[in-house]
Amino acid sequence: MAISKKVSDVKLQFRFENGTNSYGQTKYKTVSLSNIKLNASDEQLFDAGTAYAGLTAQVLGGLSRVDVSDLVFTD
Repeated sequence: MAISKKVSDVKLQFRFENGTNSYGQTKYKTVSLSNIKLNASDEQLFDAGTAYAGLTAQVLGGLSRVDVSDLVFTD
């Protein structure tokens, strides 16, 4: 039996700078957007993410693509 992976959900995760802690290190706030098209390319997500982040007053610390997959048996 073989196992295959099927992507079931894609999320775009933003890391916004959110001040500093008592040691002077940058703190981050994470925001996620769900229901992204499964076939969206990394470049499309990056372009959309930077455009969205440009609408906020917070500094963008990073973008992540989160793929949620199901493992299924194949014959």
